[in-house]
Amino acid sequence: MGADAGEASQLRHIEVRLSGERGFSVLELLVIIVIVCVVIAIGVPTLHSRARAAVLDANMRTLASMVSSQVLEGYSTTFNPPVNGSADYYLNDHLAMALKTAGKASFVNPYVGSSQGHSIVNSDSLPADPLVKAPAVVVTNCANAQYDMFDSLPTASRRLLAGSLVVAFNSTAKTLDVFYVDGKGNKSPRVVSAPTG
Repeated sequence: MGADAGEASQLRHIEVRLSGERGFSVLELLVIIVIVCVVIAIGVPTLHSRARAAVLDANMRTLASMVSSQVLEGYSTTFNPPVNGSADYYLNDHLAMALKTAGKASFVNPYVGSSQGHSIVNSDSLPADPLVKAPAVVVTNCANAQYDMFDSLPTASRRLLAGSLVVAFNSTAKTLDVFYVDGKGNKSPRVVSAPTG
């Protein structure tokens, strides 16, 4: 009988211990779910924004390397109006042709989900038409597109270039400024400048 008394004592001890332990109530589970949802709602857009900035930064460095190598190959760094262009001689025409030939394997604007996100603009002016916004790359000699001058553009014009890579011919500094425009229309924190001579 001593064994039965010992087992009964152990069972009572286990019952007391289990009655003190309880799971989460429905209210506690709901609070946890709400907290997780709030964290996700705040974190996902931030994560997307950082991912786009990382893509643009990597694309900027790749494009700057491409521009530098083409300068070294001897292409003329005098900006030539695209209608008169020769891809065999002028850097802006050669760069635009090389990027267009690469097509979808080339750069893509991460803020545009349409075919427009692959377009290459080679012009002495910046896109002003809201229907032709956010190209992948803009190659230009527009003075306001130079990195130091970009902030002087109206906000609406800068936002048309959100997510675009810009190759700006800077004849004053004798450089080619390569930078990107973020989703709010601001220039990238860094610029890569290739000397033109």
